[in-house]
Amino acid sequence: MFRIVIITLIFLVLTVPAELIEIDNGWVKVVMDDVEGRFGIGKPDGTPYIDGFPTEVTGAHFIAHIDGVTLSNRPGLGTSFTLLDTGRVVEDFFMSIQWIRDPIRIWEKFYLMPEESLDAFCDIEFLAYNDSPDSHSVGFLLYIDPRVGVNDNPVLEFATGVETTSQRFTDADIPAYWTLYENSIHQDTTFALAQGVPFGSSMLYPDIVAFADASLLETDEWPLNILPGFPLSDLAIAIRWNSINLSGYDWYIVQTYYGGGYPGFGIEEKRDFNPEFFSIGLPRPNPFNSRVTVPFEIMGRERYVSWNIYNLSGRVVKHAEPERLVCGDYNIIWDGRDDFARKLPTGMYLFTLFADGRRSTRRLLLVE
Repeated sequence: MFRIVIITLIFLVLTVPAELIEIDNGWVKVVMDDVEGRFGIGKPDGTPYIDGFPTEVTGAHFIAHIDGVTLSNRPGLGTSFTLLDTGRVVEDFFMSIQWIRDPIRIWEKFYLMPEESLDAFCDIEFLAYNDSPDSHSVGFLLYIDPRVGVNDNPVLEFATGVETTSQRFTDADIPAYWTLYENSIHQDTTFALAQGVPFGSSMLYPDIVAFADASLLETDEWPLNILPGFPLSDLAIAIRWNSINLSGYDWYIVQTYYGGGYPGFGIEEKRDFNPEFFSIGLPRPNPFNSRVTVPFEIMGRERYVSWNIYNLSGRVVKHAEPERLVCGDYNIIWDGRDDFARKLPTGMYLFTLFADGRRSTRRLLLVE
């Protein structure tokens, strides 16, 4: 007689809880969930630039659109990634995490910038590698729910002014930057500000940037069909790089800057405020054809000065690196060309002078 013994094996599955890892350069701090890759950005003192920072990472996520399929690191949105390498701090100011949807490998990376003019920014990078000889389509979308200081609906300003309603920009109309103020554009140093720049060191512009309420953008898997003109009550930002045809064994890298902003956007303390610490004279001639001269005067003390020229979509077409100028009269001469010496078309341009965090703008009309 045979006795059949049935042995039931019970396996105990142990799951390792996610941990928050971080990088910090003294100007800006980034925390990331080492399993999901969701992240937060803010000041090292805990002041947030993204909702949830510094203890939670619920205010930002990204989407990879691979061969028409939406994959996301936000639970419940699209299809989940397969984790290939948990998040880790590679160097003092660099961390990354890696996923795979065979044969496409996806990296999410964060860099703190070595350049003095960018040290309050984080460079957010997404990288796709096609580990096969066949072509595949790949695109990216980044969602950010800003919280600047205590305000989850910060004041939104473009180069052309403050905006209080939803906006959707595409291609050449995408603004070169945007500034988010905790309080107002005239706030003092007790309040925070953040800035976003739609490109990174690769200088590859996105295809769509949308500003709308978080309730509309947070679960948007790809289209970003946002209607402009609706009041903002909880500002969110979505940046999309359209899908490209990625050849075999090729890369697709996109980047954007987000953080505390350029030094030229530092906030002047109230005790230093003086509406006449610099002034811009009238450009001459204006309209102009071959060149225009913009006079300005620095008063009171030495100032940290830079300037940009924008087209009406808010894109920087010409800029000058910041420099220290002593008190006195100066002239800026512009020949109607961009940073690459290309002649710009007829139209209205905005000249903005920055001095120790304050700015003033003059309109320039270029004619053929």
